[in-house]
Amino acid sequence: MNMINYRTFILFIGVATAQTSLKLSSCLTKDQNLQMFCSFTPASDPKLPKNCYYMTENKLVGSTNVSMIPDSTFQNRAEVTIANDNCQLLLKGISSDKPKNYTCFIKQTTIPVSVIQAVDKSKLQTCSAWCVMQHGGVALLIAFLTFPLMSELV
Repeated sequence: MNMINYRTFILFIGVATAQTSLKLSSCLTKDQNLQMFCSFTPASDPKLPKNCYYMTENKLVGSTNVSMIPDSTFQNRAEVTIANDNCQLLLKGISSDKPKNYTCFIKQTTIPVSVIQAVDKSKLQTCSAWCVMQHGGVALLIAFLTFPLMSELV
């Protein structure tokens, strides 16, 4: 009986670690636009296609999949890009009337994984170079810092 429970536990842990984990953050650009960063754990198979899209109030804001048409209120205002393990949304003209929930969906397998964040324009921090480096330039930062450290060892 204990062996069956142990196998179930191992199977559960294996399935849990294969899932994509997400982290969502946002900031306000100097032009008063919403910028969101959705970091995710890439699938172990690099050949799997990655797709990312954002929704709010059951409306599609934008997607990396060109066949997914955004809601008319967001057309020509939203740009979604994906690179490595980061999906970015740039939404021009964010309203400040009330907070809204934005959901980031990452699809690497048949079932998309999502994360939600409430966005209140009055409480958003201004995007900074450090914010961009945190989300998009981690590999560049590591490469930049590794060379001086490695040259000290030689």
